[in-house]
Amino acid sequence: MVGYVVSRPATIPVRGDVPKSTVAKLLGLSNEDFERLCAELEGRGFPKPDPTTGRYCIEAVDRWRLRRHVPLFPELVSAPTAVDAGAVYKDRLAAMRRGSS
Repeated sequence: MVGYVVSRPATIPVRGDVPKSTVAKLLGLSNEDFERLCAELEGRGFPKPDPTTGRYCIEAVDRWRLRRHVPLFPELVSAPTAVDAGAVYKDRLAAMRRGSS
């Protein structure tokens, strides 16, 4: 089917912090299987829960899932380099001072 899109189940939000059971459901795992595999997943960079609430950032889980398929989602790993505006300003100011003296 061309243009067929599978939507997220209504019980899994698009953003926010969610309980472990929701993360398990998103990964297609039972709660018990998620518990059993959690250390192995974290060893592969899976996001850890918030230390206070014990909830998982669903956006981080989604990003982790998609990053497993870099050829399909290259925008998740090839971000443009950030420019240090302060350093650029200082360099330009120094160059101007050298030129005006």
